[in-house]
Amino acid sequence: METPRKPLRNLHLEVNTPLQVPASPLMKTLGYGTGVNVYFLERSPKPSGQLRSPWAIKRVSQRTRRTNSENSKIFNQRIIKEADILRKLNHPNIVGFRAIAKKENDEVDSLALECCSTSLGSILEERLDAEEGALPAKDIKKMLKDISSALDYLHTEAMLLHGDLKSHNILVKGSFEICKLCDFGVSLPLDKEGKINFKENPELRYVGTELWCAPEIIQDEDVIDSKADIFSLGLIIYETIALIPPHSQKLDDTENDEDEENESKEDNSLADSDLGMDSMNASVAYGTRPPLPQAFELSEDYNMVMELFYLCTNQEPSHRPSAKIIYSSLTNDS
Repeated sequence: METPRKPLRNLHLEVNTPLQVPASPLMKTLGYGTGVNVYFLERSPKPSGQLRSPWAIKRVSQRTRRTNSENSKIFNQRIIKEADILRKLNHPNIVGFRAIAKKENDEVDSLALECCSTSLGSILEERLDAEEGALPAKDIKKMLKDISSALDYLHTEAMLLHGDLKSHNILVKGSFEICKLCDFGVSLPLDKEGKINFKENPELRYVGTELWCAPEIIQDEDVIDSKADIFSLGLIIYETIALIPPHSQKLDDTENDEDEENESKEDNSLADSDLGMDSMNASVAYGTRPPLPQAFELSEDYNMVMELFYLCTNQEPSHRPSAKIIYSSLTNDS
């Protein structure tokens, strides 16, 4: 459902380009995240009549601002951190930084980003609702090629761990013409050896979404490396096949297929109030390779996809491939 259009008032912009946003642009909601909303901003043409590309505007949700000032500060700090990170990144498969919007009191209000068509998570939800089955193998491979390229850049050049890889943090333009990694608000710096030592750096904390976390994160290991992102990427592969988030499938789904007809679509929601006891049972499985639904048949086109799923979700980090190896294997396969 389209949300009411609201003007973005009393803001000025810090930009790294001469582009300027109109004083009172109209926006509509693109999506929601934890404590934040993302809006679509249709920018007016330049005085010359030249059209300008739309922006995605990320800001702390009004509900969070009204009900929890402490959380509002936390999410606002993440937006500032994400802006600082994105300013320094330059890769075709990482969402582009556009501007930082501030209120008149100089408080950061919003982050303006390159706008993409949709997210991988939204595409998978639509396929689930339409009962269309697994994402086509060619689209999975294209997504993996693009995102592994972005991760290789992050892990070896930018020296960053993304820290919150999941399908909703992968943006898609068109029909998988290009996929881009987004949401860097909880990313963490890697040391020169490509590791993070939490014991030596107590100010650092992994804040990723548990469903997609690697076992070393769940086990609260003192030292992790870039392979934590690779495990999460493996769980994204699971999503493209099963069309549901990892560890969210009811425990008895594979034992009693007749029950599926009586379950509402809301059973696949990640809302805590909906999961109930299932969330307690699922938490035991966090950091493991989730089983695919029974009677799941895939064509030979998916052979490489499934091989990467199993490799990326190895329990031992050293047994997982690097992003560079994933990218190379997909490049050679195409």
